[in-house]
Amino acid sequence: MIIEWAPCFGFLARPVWPRFSSKQVPLSRLYNVCPMPLSGHLRELRKKVGHDLLVLPSTAVALHDEQGRVLLGLHSDRRIWVLPGGLIEPCETPADGAVRETWEETGLIVELTGILGVYGGKELLVDYVNGDQVSYVGTIFRGVVVGGKLRADMVETLELRYFSRAELTQAPHARWMDIALDAIFSERGPADFQRPTWKP
Repeated sequence: MIIEWAPCFGFLARPVWPRFSSKQVPLSRLYNVCPMPLSGHLRELRKKVGHDLLVLPSTAVALHDEQGRVLLGLHSDRRIWVLPGGLIEPCETPADGAVRETWEETGLIVELTGILGVYGGKELLVDYVNGDQVSYVGTIFRGVVVGGKLRADMVETLELRYFSRAELTQAPHARWMDIALDAIFSERGPADFQRPTWKP
């Protein structure tokens, strides 16, 4: 994927990934063909700090089917199931980031209906295979599909499918989702968050 970034004018992403399928290219080769893309902003940060820990804003969207199941994608780097989403770019709103990332990873155009929750802490601490360390702060939205056609991008996401709560608990998935299961599988409700534990 070619990614361009213009300061304070928003995020311009021109997806040019090849339309691979598992029949055309073995998944073991896809990791070499399609490394996880970095935005220009994050690439420049990594040049300065190397693999050191960064605190980064992220966003994702919970999408339900008629049976109340949630759409998840198989992450190409960590081989776990996650909600569609990703990094918020400089000068981009969390809502724009959520809509953009969902389209890039799933081919779906979504309308956001509310904030599902905001999460952070040790559950969102990630050590990537290349040595990068990230502590994410995630703004998670609820949404509905209004257009597009479901397809994995074969860059960040290798497979897409809807999961019931029981199926999700048996599949490898992002750790933070365990603290948000009630909210993720609820199609409406107040915004969720981790209750504070800090005291003066």
